[in-house]
Parts: sequence; structure tokens; C-alpha cells
Amino acid sequence: MNPDIIVDFPKISCPYRREGEDYNAVDVVNSDESMEWVFDPRQCNLAVDKLDGTNICVHVRNGEIVAVDNRTTRKPILKVSAQTRWEGACLEGLSGAIMRGWMKEYVNADIYGELIGPIFNGNRHQTPTHLFVPFDYLKKTCAWRSWAQNKYPRDFATLSEWFKELPSLFNTRMKLPDIKAEGLVFYHVDGVRMAKLRRDMYPWYKGQRHGD
Repeated sequence: MNPDIIVDFPKISCPYRREGEDYNAVDVVNSDESMEWVFDPRQCNLAVDKLDGTNICVHVRNGEIVAVDNRTTRKPILKVSAQTRWEGACLEGLSGAIMRGWMKEYVNADIYGELIGPIFNGNRHQTPTHLFVPFDYLKKTCAWRSWAQNKYPRDFATLSEWFKELPSLFNTRMKLPDIKAEGLVFYHVDGVRMAKLRRDMYPWYKGQRHGD
């Protein structure tokens, strides 16, 4: 069994237009990417904690993990090199997900998720070991109820103030140190369309920025 490598993970755009040298979000809806739906509670009721690691796709066939892709690269975790830390981190992360029961529902599936831990992006989530977190798990357990219930205005200024103190729901749920969220992923009710908004997209952010 050798599933095709994912050509690349779907590009997830910001719901706002981004401009300037720092590529900041500005108070203009990204109409080029048709992002108006993010601000319509009838079309978007899911705002999920965005984790800071590396995206992977885990291929499961007949209940067995048969391959792992990191974007356009097939990772040989089933023939692990004793010298490759990435593959070791991935095995540790998958083991952690299995032990927590996050993988048991998948029999034949391509599971997208975030691999986090000590060797990824400075271990922002401060996990003691590596961990694979399926996006489906995050959607079920780390979504903001206030967004689903449309409690606050969905305008640029309100979201900007929210993001300044927005905590990571994942860290709270996992009883990890309190940190501010990297961002949010918004899901359309059609289950297909997505958008992302990160802290570092705002003009007030002072730390190191992502390039995308």
C-alpha cells in the first residue's frame, strides 16, 4: 500500500487584505479570495485554535499507518534512520496521539494535523514530548463557543483587541503552560472552505513574523 503523496496542503488565506513591508492585515475584507463568509455567522460558526508546529498528513489504510507526508515530502518513518530527529519526533508524536485515543476512529483515511514539540518552531506549546494533533480533534475540542454563538461583533477592531490576549485553548485543555494563541482557523459550514488569522498579521505585533 503506497498512497499518493499529497501535492501540497491547501493554501489557507487571511480573511483580510494584507499590505505593506510587514504584510499586515488591514481593515478590508479579502474579496480577492472571497472571504466575506468568515464574517457571516450563518456561514462560519467554527473558530479553532491554530497550533504552531508543522503540518503532516498521516495515511491510514485498514487501520494501519502506512505513510506520512510533510507537504510535498514523503517521510520514511516506517524505515527510520537512527540519525534523523524529524522521523523520531514524528514517531513519538504519533504514539502520543494513539495513546490518547485520537486515532482510533480512523480506518481508511488521510488525517491532516499538526506535529508539535521540542524540535518544531521553538516548542511554542511547551510540550514535554512531540505530539501529533489531528485537525478533527482541534475542531471538536478547541473551538471558541463565543464565536459559534456570535456573541461579539465580527469587525476588524473587535477581532484585533481579542487577539491581543487570546489564549491557546489547546494548552488550556492539555494543562500545558498558559500561552497566547498563535491564531485561529475559521471553517465554513460547507466543511471545505477555511481561513486563517494569526497574531503576527496585526500591525501591533512586535515579534518575529511568518512570511505567509
